[in-house]
Amino acid sequence: MSEPVRVVVDVREVAPAGGECVVVDVFAPPPGTAPTGVLWWLLPGGGMSRRYWDLDVPGHSLARALAARGHVAVTVDHLGVGESSVPDDPYELTAHTVADVNAYVLARLRDGELVPGRPGTVLGLGHSAGAGLLVTQQSRHGGCDALALLGYGGRGMPEKLDADAARYADDPDGLRRALPDLVRERFGTPLPDLDRRHGRSHAADDGVKGALARASAPLLALVGLASMVPGNARDEIAALDVPVFLAHGDREIGAPLDEIAPEFVGTGDLTLFRVPDSGHHHVVSPNRALLVDRLLRWAGSVLPQEVP
Repeated sequence: MSEPVRVVVDVREVAPAGGECVVVDVFAPPPGTAPTGVLWWLLPGGGMSRRYWDLDVPGHSLARALAARGHVAVTVDHLGVGESSVPDDPYELTAHTVADVNAYVLARLRDGELVPGRPGTVLGLGHSAGAGLLVTQQSRHGGCDALALLGYGGRGMPEKLDADAARYADDPDGLRRALPDLVRERFGTPLPDLDRRHGRSHAADDGVKGALARASAPLLALVGLASMVPGNARDEIAALDVPVFLAHGDREIGAPLDEIAPEFVGTGDLTLFRVPDSGHHHVVSPNRALLVDRLLRWAGSVLPQEVP
């Protein structure tokens, strides 16, 4: 398969001061593969760069798996993450700011300004806090014809919160005002490097764990901490009006699917899928191919054109 094309997007028009560019990789279908006209917009979760979707272990690249089926896959380094610029004041990297910049980049892709051709349809795919950013982007700007959200739910992770953050449950406006102080108290910086273990699946070998480590990046702390607070995206979730696919591993962190699903029923088209033998990082699950197949069948069922 051809290597992805690295695209540097000037975002100074919409980003805070110092936020000059966002870097994306564009994975096109290999020669001889019929294109579907579908673009997948892939947003990584907290503490991960765009390389999360293209792990450097054979058979562990979701982006390449989609391209092999005729789709265009675009992997994104959020503003402040990976190769994308860090604003002069990283405390400006809120969910709204990051999502607004992502929406600007996607709009230019849809218009054909960044790569040749205009996609017929766009499917947003986000993991964990990246799924939350996708929800925020869609509610504020649209741009995606359907959303696939992995390891995400608006109920957050209240069991991981201290008392100061927990008091903002179901108070998103109060949470946004308090976030800078909460982040200073908990992390000391808006872009912390977290020392984490990446062995989410008992089947993950050292090569996969190393690949996840190499895909790591500093955490967007204002985004990550907010995503842990119940009700943080209540209004954004309620505003969704496109089909939604929710997937969790059977050893997922956070609230289970049956508690999360009621938040999304207002979309009118909701699909639930549990990835067997998987923790939070579904891309390294032994059943990751099953997830890809299910995503493609879901896409074919909700979009106006056939998706192979």
